[in-house]
Amino acid sequence: MEQNFLLDAFFKGGAMMWPLLICSLIGLGVILERLWTLVRVPNESSAEAQLNEAEGVLSNQGEEALVEHLRQQSGVINYVLAAVLKRYDSLILENRKDTEDMRQELILATEEAGVDYLGRLLNALGTIGTLAPLMGLLGTIIGMIRAFDAIARSGAGDPAAVANGISEALITTASGLIVAIPTIAFHRYLSARADKVFKSIELYCHAFGNTLLMRFQNEQQQAKDGE
Repeated sequence: MEQNFLLDAFFKGGAMMWPLLICSLIGLGVILERLWTLVRVPNESSAEAQLNEAEGVLSNQGEEALVEHLRQQSGVINYVLAAVLKRYDSLILENRKDTEDMRQELILATEEAGVDYLGRLLNALGTIGTLAPLMGLLGTIIGMIRAFDAIARSGAGDPAAVANGISEALITTASGLIVAIPTIAFHRYLSARADKVFKSIELYCHAFGNTLLMRFQNEQQQAKDGE
């Protein structure tokens, strides 16, 4: 009975129920994917181990080997380290000399990469949370238009004539809120969780940037000594 009621309500809700259904499925997919991503974020010991592994590859095999190593790995640490290394290479190509300026650039690259990885698709979730009530409101307006049209054609004395329009109006309003409320709640939770999680591993990502700068300074010193 309940399943039939839900199906009947869905089809009575009119055309706007289909966009709301699509939004709910997309939102659910984003929520599950983001939860899975956050669960897989390494703890501090694992983050340190990944950092040490990357630094070992850089020290023993060079930068090209590190690029390949990071390309083959997954997870937020390796993603951020790859972004920092890419930014470092661009600074070298720009012939930057100021170490402190380069440090700030690498810090910025670290934060941007962390937000990009852990906050991916959250904008889509926020958009769904904003659009769903508006879709429900649009469905409400369409339903009320049909209700008043039925009144104009049949007169106000026949409740059955306007029942379908009013039903459609109420169902779409409720459906829009049903989609929007948990979507907005999860958007807030996932955003806060992503910030908290990244702060726990941010230190190790900044440490990698310092390693690159120390390598740069050593190369600069060796070049001066060789002159």
